Order: sequence, then C-alpha cells, then structure tokens
Amino acid sequence: MAGDTGGEHAASRNETSAESVVRAYWERVWLERDLDALEDLIADPLVRHTAEGTLSLTRREFRLRLADAFEMVRATEVSIDAITADGPTVWIRLTLRGVSLATAAPMSLAWLAQYRIEAGRIAELWALHQPGTDWSTR
Repeated sequence: MAGDTGGEHAASRNETSAESVVRAYWERVWLERDLDALEDLIADPLVRHTAEGTLSLTRREFRLRLADAFEMVRATEVSIDAITADGPTVWIRLTLRGVSLATAAPMSLAWLAQYRIEAGRIAELWALHQPGTDWSTR
C-alpha cells in the first residue's frame, strides 16, 4: 500500500503469524483433538498462568493435562468472539461449546486469554474460563 514502510509490513506479518498460532491451537487441539499438533504450536517449556497459579510445564506435561481435560469435555464448536494481536502478543475472547462427558449434557465455557508467541509457538499464556457462560453473539 502507498505510504506503508517495510516495518509496518513486518509488524503486520508478525501479528498475522501470532494470531494464526493461537487460532490453530484452538482449532487443531481443542476441536480436532490433535495432541500431536502441540509439537508445532507449544514451546517447551510453556509457562501457564491460571487461577490455579503459575506453572512451567514441559510439552509432555501440558499434553497430559489436555488429555485429562478431553476425558471431561468434548468440544464441538469454538467461537472466537474477539481476537487482537500486537506483535507477539495475542488476546482472545472465545466460547467453547460441547458436551460434558461426565453428564452427557451440553455445556459452554467462556474464555479470556492472552498468549505470548515466541519462535512461532505459544511460550506463555494467561487464561481464565467460566463454565456455563456464552459470550458469543450468535
């Protein structure tokens, strides 16, 4: 575009790249249940900040946590309600819909999360989720 500098183009590519990593994480891991995708998407180690506290997890440890989560919930839809990228940082608000495998009842989880992308992988994340909440606009 006229008036763009090389730096602006580079920033745009970085934002798209960081955003695409986060989108791929939710689509490939949560919807497709492809835990092998973690090799491409998650740094080793991953620093995870949640209501449980801060943990540094190896990719294998994170994979085991997700496998446990998949025993409780089957995601059928991930609605990305808002996503913003600024360089290596991505903020997302999304609603995960699915089925509780314990009760076979429909369920939803609203998520707010921030991701730091390093070398094309999620290196650090901050996340909060609220069961029974749907912030989507559908």
